[in-house]
Order: sequence, then C-alpha cells, then structure tokens
Amino acid sequence: MKFSAQSAEGGNPCKKFFASKKSRHLIRQIMRLSFVLAIITFATSSLIFASNTKGQSISTTEVVLGLNHESVFSAIEKIQKQTPFIFIYRNTDLKELKEINIPVQKRTVQELLDVLFNSKRFKITQLNNRILISSIKPEVKALPVDIRISGIVVDEDGVPIPGVSILFKQNNRLSTATDRNGQFGINLPDEGTKVLLFTCIGYQNTEQLIGLENSYKIVMKPSVGSLNEIQIIGYGTTTRKTSTGSVASITAKEIEKQPVGNPLAALSGRMSGVLIAQNNGVPGGAVQVQIRGQNSLSSGGIPLYVIDGVPFTNFNGGSPATDNLNAFGTSGASGGISPFSMINPSDIERIDILKDADATSIYGSRAANGVVLITTKKGKPGKVKIGLNLNTGFTEVNRLIPMLDLEQYLAMRTEAFKNDGVTPNTNNAPDLTVWDRNSSTDFQKMFIGNRGHINEIQASMSGGNEQTRFFFNSAYRRESTVFLGDNNDKRFSSRLNLDHSSLNKKFTASFSVSYANDNTNIPTGDVSSVYNLPPNLPLYDAAGKLFWSTNYANPLATLLKRYTGVTNNLIANANLKYTILQGLTAKANFGYTNTRLDQTATNPASSQNPANNPSSSAEFTNLNAQNWIIEPTLDYVKNIGGGVLTALVGTSFQQNTSNGLDLFGSNYSNESLLGTLGAAGTTTVIYNNIVKYKYNAVFAKLNYNWREKYLLNATFRRDGSSRFGPKNRFGNFGAIGAGWVFSNEDFVKDNLSFLSFGKLRGSYGTTGNDQIANYIYLPLYSSSSTYLGNAATNVGSLSNESIQWETTKKMEFAVDLGFLKDRISFTANYYRNRSTDQITLNALATQSGYSAYTLNLPATIQNKGLELELNTSNVLTKDFSWRTSANITFNSNKVTEFPNLDKSFYSTTYIVGQPINVIRLYHFLGVNPANGAAMYEDRDGDGSITGNDRYVANIGTPFFGGFNNTFTYKGFELGIFFQFNHRFGVTQIVNNRPGALGNQNDYWLGRWTPTNTNASLPGASATAGSVIAASYNNFTSSDAVYGDASYLKLRSVNLSYALPSEWLKQIKMSSCNIFIQGQNLYTWAKNKYILDTETTVPGGPPGLGTGTLSQVLPPLRTIVFGVNCSF
Repeated sequence: MKFSAQSAEGGNPCKKFFASKKSRHLIRQIMRLSFVLAIITFATSSLIFASNTKGQSISTTEVVLGLNHESVFSAIEKIQKQTPFIFIYRNTDLKELKEINIPVQKRTVQELLDVLFNSKRFKITQLNNRILISSIKPEVKALPVDIRISGIVVDEDGVPIPGVSILFKQNNRLSTATDRNGQFGINLPDEGTKVLLFTCIGYQNTEQLIGLENSYKIVMKPSVGSLNEIQIIGYGTTTRKTSTGSVASITAKEIEKQPVGNPLAALSGRMSGVLIAQNNGVPGGAVQVQIRGQNSLSSGGIPLYVIDGVPFTNFNGGSPATDNLNAFGTSGASGGISPFSMINPSDIERIDILKDADATSIYGSRAANGVVLITTKKGKPGKVKIGLNLNTGFTEVNRLIPMLDLEQYLAMRTEAFKNDGVTPNTNNAPDLTVWDRNSSTDFQKMFIGNRGHINEIQASMSGGNEQTRFFFNSAYRRESTVFLGDNNDKRFSSRLNLDHSSLNKKFTASFSVSYANDNTNIPTGDVSSVYNLPPNLPLYDAAGKLFWSTNYANPLATLLKRYTGVTNNLIANANLKYTILQGLTAKANFGYTNTRLDQTATNPASSQNPANNPSSSAEFTNLNAQNWIIEPTLDYVKNIGGGVLTALVGTSFQQNTSNGLDLFGSNYSNESLLGTLGAAGTTTVIYNNIVKYKYNAVFAKLNYNWREKYLLNATFRRDGSSRFGPKNRFGNFGAIGAGWVFSNEDFVKDNLSFLSFGKLRGSYGTTGNDQIANYIYLPLYSSSSTYLGNAATNVGSLSNESIQWETTKKMEFAVDLGFLKDRISFTANYYRNRSTDQITLNALATQSGYSAYTLNLPATIQNKGLELELNTSNVLTKDFSWRTSANITFNSNKVTEFPNLDKSFYSTTYIVGQPINVIRLYHFLGVNPANGAAMYEDRDGDGSITGNDRYVANIGTPFFGGFNNTFTYKGFELGIFFQFNHRFGVTQIVNNRPGALGNQNDYWLGRWTPTNTNASLPGASATAGSVIAASYNNFTSSDAVYGDASYLKLRSVNLSYALPSEWLKQIKMSSCNIFIQGQNLYTWAKNKYILDTETTVPGGPPGLGTGTLSQVLPPLRTIVFGVNCSF
C-alpha cells in the first residue's frame, strides 16, 4: 500500500488517519496477520509440492564456504547457490546482526546456521526445501545479571583486528565478533570458569581466561605456515591452500631479525630452489640470485624484480649499467643495479619469489629466471603509531688463513733456492739478503683484520582510519669496512605510502614514493690479496716514505686509489581501483623510477712507483636511467556452478631511457684536484651513450576454484620488445596449472583423520628471457678508432634481424601435505625446465671482417630438480613454543642438445650431457719422491701431460638448503638458522709458486724436502726453470686445488626480549623489544685455506658460489645490538 500526501483545506487525510490511536492499533494487527498468512502460505505451498520434491535435510546437506567480514544476508545467498533450499525471513529481524568472519571449510547447513544464528534469539524451521528463520521473543526470567566483558583485539604491532570471531568455550558457541575498530563486548555468566577463544583467518587461535578484570587487550600472532597465509602473485593474491603455482615467501618479521643492509643476504638458505651468493663482504656489495638453476649459456640470469607492482629497471645491456671502476661491483650484480640496495629492508612487508610456469608466465618474456615480488609496508587503521629503531654493532672477517710465520717462510725460501741449485742475491731474494730478517708484519691482520662498525637509526609513523591510511619511514645507516683506513657506505632512505578508499568502498587509491641516497667510499682494489706478501716486506723506507720494490707494489698505496659512488634513486607509483559492478573491478597501475649513478675512481701519482715517472689520473662516469610503466587491468569474479570464477585481462606499456657518460682525465698538476674533471690537463671521452627500450604487452588470467577442492589456473601473455628485430619482435607465452585438494574428499576424511590437508598440483608453460643488449639486431658503428690521426667511424657489429627471445618450457608436479591440524606441513616439488633458442655468439670467417655475431643457437639447457620443505610446530603452550623449518633442493643442470658443437666457439667450453658449468682438470697423483715435482695422470697414455689428459668436473651445487629453529618463552624469542651447501669448487688458492717470493699458508709445511720424500705436496722452488717449478704449471688447473668445497654455516642467530605490557603502560609505550642479532657467525668446512667458498666474482670459476682463484673479502661476521619501540 502506498500513500501520497495531498493538500486540502480540510487538512491531510493521511495525517489524520495515522494520528488516530485506533488506526495505529489496526495497522499493527494487519501487519501481524500478514506475517501469519505468509507462514500459512509457505506451509501450504510446501505441502502442495511435497510430492514433487526430493527431501533434503539441513543436518546432512553440506556446503563449502567461508565468510570474510560478510553479512548474514551474504551467507544466506551463498548457501542458496550451493543447495536447493529457499530461505524466508524478515529483513528487520536480521539487519542488526554483525558481520561474520569464519574460515573456509565443509560444514552441514545446520552447523553453519548454528554459527550464524543464536538459538536463543532465532528459531530455524525446515519444511521440505524451504527454511524459515523467525525471531524468538526473549522470556522474562528472574535471573542474575551477567557480567559485561569488553576489550580490543590487536596484532603484534598494536593494530586493531576487525571481524575476529569470539567463542565462549563453556558452551562452545560463537558469541560475538570484533567491530571495525577491533573492539568487542560480551555478557558472560557470573559463575564458574570463563574462557574466551579468539579466531581469525591468518592468525593463531588465542585463548583468554576471564578473571576479575572487565576489560582485556588481546594480542593475536600471525599464523606460521598457515594454509590461509596470503601469497603475492602476478597481478593478484592467493593462499597456500588454493595456489596452483610454486611460490616461496618471506615476511618482514623474518627479514628484520637479520642485521643486513641488503635483504637478499637474509634470504640465503631460507627458500627452496633459490640459490644466493654474495660477491664479497664490502658494504653495498652485490648479491646474486639464481632460481632453479642456470637457464642460459651467455644471456643474463637475473630474475625480474617487481616492486609494488612496478618492474624495476634492469640496466643489463642498456648502456654500461656500471662501469666497474671499483673491484667490488658495489654498483650491482652482473652489470645491473640491485633494487634491494636502494630499499631499506625495514620498508619491506614481504618478498615472494615465483618459480614455476603457473606463477611466472603472466610476466612472459622476462620470467624465465623467476620473478621476485617486493611488497612494501602500508598504513593500517587505528591510532597514529610511532616507531623508533636504534641499533649498533660491528663486523669482522669470520676466519683468517693460517700462514707461515717469518721463520718458517725464510726456511722455505732458503730451501727453494737449494732445491734449484741457485744462490740467492739482492735481485732474486731481497727478503733473504736485503730486508730485515727479524721484522715481521701480519699483513692479513693489518689490512682485513680490523673491525667495521654499523650504526643505524630508523623512525616511522603510521595510522589512519577506514578511509585513509598512511605509512612513513626514514632511515640512516652507516657501515664501515674492515679495511685499514676510513672506508664506509652511508645510506639515507625515506618512504611514504598512502591508501584511501571511498565510504562505499567502491573506489580505492594507493600512492607510494620512496627516495634513497647511497654514498660509497672505498679503495678501488680489494686489499684481501695482501695475505701472501712476504712477512718481512718493508712498508716505509728510512725517510718514512712509502717503500717501493721492483717485485711488489706497496699495499698501502692501494688504499690511496679511491672509488666514490653516489646513487640517487626515486621510485613512485600509484594504484587506482574502482568497482564498476558487483564482481567487476577496473584497476590502473602507474609507476616511475629514476636512478642516477655517479662514480669517480682516482689514481694519484703517489699511489704508483716513482721510478716509473707516474702521473695522476681519474675517471668519471654517470648514468641516468628513467623508467615508466602503465598497466590498466579488469578483474571479474563470479560464482558459477558451485565454484568461483576469477578472470583478469590487462595491458602493459613500459619505456626505459638511460644516458651514460664515461670521461677520463689525465695529466693533473695537483693530486688534491683529482675529484674535479676540469682540473685535468687532458680529457678523453670513453663512451657517451643514449639508449631507449620500449616494451608492450597484453595478458590474461583465468582461475576457477570449485568448492576449494578442484583448482584450475590459466595464463597468457603476448609481449613486444624493441630489443628484437621486426621479424621476431612479438612473442606468446602462457601456462596452465591445476590442483586437487584431496583432503576435502569424503573418503579421505573418513579414512585419514591424521591428514589435515592434502593437495596435488602441477603446471606446464613457457616463459622467455630478454636479457640482451639493445640494438643487437641493427648494425652498430663505433667512433673509438682513428684514421691518419683523425676521428673515424667503423662497423662495430653485424646485424641480425631474426634474433628472438630465449624460451624456457617449465613443468612441475608437487604435493602439499598437512598433518595433525597442520602442526606438521610438508611440500615436495619436482620440476624440469628446458631452455632453447640460446642467444649467444657464433664464429664467422675472418674474411668477413667480423669475428662473430649474435644469434639464436638451437642448444637446449635442462634444469631438473626436487625441492623438499618441512615445517613443524613441535611445542605450543601458553608460555613456550618451539617451531622448526627445513628445506633442501637437489638440482641437476646439463646441456641436452647443441647441434654442431664441435664446429662452434664453444667446443672446448660445453659438453652435451654435462652441466653448463664444468671445468677440465688434471688429476693430481702426488709427488715424485726423487725430485719433489708434482705428478699428474696421463689419461691418454701418450707419455706426456697435455690438455687431453684433463677430465671434466662439475663446478656447481648439487644440493643446498637450510634449517631453522625458533623458540619463544614468555617475552623471549630465540632463532637459530643454519645454511648448508654441497658443492665442488676451489679449496686451495696458490697465487704464486711455493718457494717463490711470497708467503704461503701452513698447508705447505707438509711439502717435499730431500729429507721428507714421502710428502704429499710438491717441493719448494724459487726459480722458473727448475723441474719442480715446471710441475706447478698445471697445479692450479688440477684437483689439487679443486675439491669438496661444501660448508655448513651458522648463518644467523637472533635473541630478543619484549618488555611486559605492565612496564610499557608506565612509560606509555605500546611495544618495546630489546635484541641482539648475529649474521655469518661460524663456518664448518673441510678446508681452512680459503676465506669463504661462498664468494663469487667475475673471472672466477663458472659455478655460482663456488669460490674464486684469488682471495676476496668474504661475507663478514656481523653482530648488532638494538632496541625497537613503538608508541
């Protein structure tokens, strides 16, 4: 009935009607009668159609669904979609009910209705397929008044958690839930024991015993390894429970427990399938990442880094990304800038590494080497929170190499000359005839045996309301090196994140901007190699000036050659989202990065031998790189056929521009002006490049989840890149993944009660690798040469318009298991990746004028492996917990195909059927007892030792992993993490021949002598023409210096104490942790004659992390103390 107001002189008849007391009573009677008639109609229609309806009971009919802060009406709609039931109710009876949050699982309709509706307030009646929900009028009873309990539920950071379900354990019924501000109120009987159970997806269940207090603050901890733990994937999120791909994750809590400046260093050994090695221990030094083996012969193997949805610029090949002025590669790994060196680890919320085709193919041509997704912290609703983190500590070399002392060294030198039959003199033996035989310097201790220092301060502020949230953080870190002198790296970083949503939640916007400035001041060379200087080598002459020898450069002079690098990095992005219709959402992601790198390397005349009449020089380079990207997408979600269909389509527009300039200044009149290019007498342009790279793509993803039992995911991407010629500029990539959660099957539930979760999954697809230099498909010209004294231009390389992406086909089969309510979880991944169309050089006849050109070779590289992960919650009590996690990866790499290999450049480098990284070694047989010379196996039996007598050894890591134990007791937490690598690599470094001018480690105390003819090591020789000296020619290419380079590292230990809340209230803090953290604390290895087999530098053995043939500064032992407080 509809009433409309009318104006009349007699007044409004409607107003008169409603003003009547009898009329109002009549209306109430009509409404009651209407509801009774509705019930009679419902019952009658049910009886009429009873004969045609197959009866189903709500107590036996099952549904699979979960609710995430949803209303009762939403729950009823979901039940109706999965069952034949029709619900009848009055909106006014249900509209006051709070939103519900319950995990996804199978329940009967009756069980679900019991959770949704309090039996004291509502009555549920079933008549065939119709369900009537009616309210029950409360009975007036003379009962004692219940006590009122209230409080707030927060996370470990003090942020309120909305939608937490609260269960009164004494009657085992859902009693209430927290509101949007995390607050709750509940009436409990004022008698007996009272315990409340708090549950929420992503958090551990928490119990609270109700005592005399009426108000409580409940702190919920995140679930460790929870199946409902969120995982970040390409253009979306998923959970471990419903994922069909392979994703490894680490959160901020785990990163912040380790005292590292580069978060990549904190990942080593913690993720299966992810091999990480540090190039050195210099602050800001590069860290290399390899995901599931090496896929390419020569193109880059760097993963794709994506920061808050924006691909980070990889300069490899663009223009000289770094000019490698310094010996440490602090500017980045393998000619690229690591995004992690530009990001404060404390800004990172989580890092997710995508490994298989299902997870990576959405990134198409750039995902063959895996994808690293970096998500930074966001503001959370609640009061403004201020955080302060202060820490200080020191670094030092983990172990030094035991060397011969002065007496042992001089005895070896004297013996060497005697073995050679040569008399030492001032030219060939200054250490025996000129230098002080009683003066000794421990060069190792002097140059790298010092302590570096770390000081860091961070301040953050976050907060907001349901509409607008913010997070701001600034940090300053200064870290010095263990080198002699003042050498340091200083970094300032700042980040602001803003999130806003409209009142109706249809529109959301996220904005992020970060700035980082990094200043590095170190020597241009690594002084770690001074360890083998003669111990009596003078450093100063009689006049107090630097001593110079014709045999050695003064090591102090190395410290005078300086490298300074200044990096400024700006990253900004915006993400807009609007819900067009229910289930249909439009998104747009905008990103911009600007990186400027300025480097200077100075070479003063004072750092060079005056006898050579040196002059001062300096080199100046700068690189300015800009990258922008726009990615609009459409998301669609719909319930279909009892399952959930999710679809995504989008496109990507990206452009990188980089300007590189390298200038060399010489003939400086004054060393103090070396940092100024204008003071140079002569200036030479080394290079001046401008490079532009454009990239465009369209992509789509389709996912179907049927009752969280059967999972299907399909992805497709078509990429276009300016790095390739017109004939192959575009490529298609895609994958399909599937999963079966067999633990949701009835036959599994009925027979395997100990199995709480079980899932089989698999995927297959293709990805690409585009890490090549720009413009390779074009003929390039160079102006670096001259003709008749004039500048000239010559052809630098031959064009190839047919060059295309390397393609990697990835296959995976995996099983995820959970036991004893997921107290134990286990994952096994088997994978096989095959990479084809290898981009590399091919030889040309010299008559062509070119030595080689770039093309795609039909070689195939295979990586096959098994990843195993185990997580256990060993002990979980109110005051004490003990958790363990472990992982191990077995990887096998080999060249499966290489047509015409014997006729190519690579006939002596690669072998079909063998890994990419192999080395050919002579087999060391021992020592000839007659003359002390080294002996090697004559494998071909021709009577002489030649290159044909070498055998092939695999330089690599067959398996690696780590295991972690975390203990908590009340406010204390202790974490102990070990990392292990089984590998074949360098075990002994012999930079010069034992007996020559230079010290050796004490391993050579076991050398051959005329009185020790059964020794296992060759004798000492001082001159190149001796029999012993000649036998050393093959020594460093033999298994005498290569072998088992495996190690076990105590990678990290952290101990923290959280101050009790009672103390914090007195000082008005919300949290305060005092901590001590250690990194690279101890190494167990078979050999002690190499600083660290983990270090990998260009020019060393080919396998990642298998050492180097010269000593470099290793990853340092680091110990810091600090306090982290919030207000």
